[in-house]
Amino acid sequence: MEHRVALVIGGTGLIGTSLIEQLIDDENYSKIISIARRPLGKPHPKVSEVITHLENIDTLEIKEEINDAFCCLGTTMKKAGSKEAFYKVDHDYVLAFADLSKKLNVHSFNVITAMGSNKNSKVYYNKVKGEVQDHLIKLDFDVLNIYQPSLLLGERDENRLGEDVGKILNKVLRPIIPKKYQGIDGSKVAKSMIKTALESNKKLNILTSDQLQSLGQ
Repeated sequence: MEHRVALVIGGTGLIGTSLIEQLIDDENYSKIISIARRPLGKPHPKVSEVITHLENIDTLEIKEEINDAFCCLGTTMKKAGSKEAFYKVDHDYVLAFADLSKKLNVHSFNVITAMGSNKNSKVYYNKVKGEVQDHLIKLDFDVLNIYQPSLLLGERDENRLGEDVGKILNKVLRPIIPKKYQGIDGSKVAKSMIKTALESNKKLNILTSDQLQSLGQ
């Protein structure tokens, strides 16, 4: 059993909520520091909360020695309201958290992007995710783990019509959909993140959705 410290941003979302719950239950972690705009709503002795506007990420002072940083930030174009607002959350805030993690000399940096992430993609969402990935690789972390899930399954505190339709189609067509493209439960993504952070010493790991399905079993 280790006594690791995890730094998490985006802990109020679908994957982040499950991630923090699993980190609490994992004996390898003695402390979890959550950076968020609002309280998690479930106080726990292992969890220390830093409530701040995400504009202030690069000014935060974290005193603890961090082993693993987990970035679960992400929004949609509809929720953000514009390309500019989406870019700020899914690009600027992610990279600000990465810069903070780099200054803290974390052992592993773990980030969720998406299946199809590519800076040259004609799909804006995938293009932004690809740009983020390229930037993170250049930061030269000791260990960088990039997770590329397909359609995320699980209960959110918001309605996303496109995802709801996708979930229905996924359920109906699942038997004939290749594993890489099947929807994946957010809790499985979270489980795979923790497992990879604890076990991998390879400098760069890019895990596709089928790999996350297997790791999250």
